[in-house]
Amino acid sequence: MDNTKPIRELLHAHGLKKTPIRAEMLELFMGHDVALSASDLLAKLTANHDRVTVYRALNSFEERGILHRASEDGQGVKYAMCGHQCPDEQHTDQHAHFVCDECHQTYCLEEVAIPDVEVSDAFSVNRVNYTLSGICKACKA
Repeated sequence: MDNTKPIRELLHAHGLKKTPIRAEMLELFMGHDVALSASDLLAKLTANHDRVTVYRALNSFEERGILHRASEDGQGVKYAMCGHQCPDEQHTDQHAHFVCDECHQTYCLEEVAIPDVEVSDAFSVNRVNYTLSGICKACKA
C-alpha cells in the first residue's frame, strides 16, 4: 500500500516537514498493528540511520500528537500511532494497552476506555497509563 500521500498530509497537518527518515518511520508504524520501540525501528529501517535521528523523530511525533507512548519495558518505550487527530502536546486518545507476556508485543485497545479516576486537588495528573497483560491471540494459537 502506498502511504506517501497520507504521510505527507499527516506531517503537514502537524507542522512537520516530510523527510526520508520521518516518512519511513511512519510507513513502519502504519504497517504494524503493534507498538514499536526505537530499537524495533532501527532494526527495520532500510537506510542506515543513527539512534539520535530516530529518537528525535520519535520525540517530534509524540510532541505533535502523531504517536503516543503505549508501554515501557526493559527494551524502552514503545510507541503507537494516535488513533485520531491529537492536538499538539496533548493526546486525547485515552485507551488501554495490552502487553503480551510471551512475545512482549504491545497492542492498542482502542475500544477499551480508561476508567475515570478521581484524584484529590493535591495531585496534578499529567498522563494516565492503563495496561493489561496476558497472552495475545497469536501466542495462544
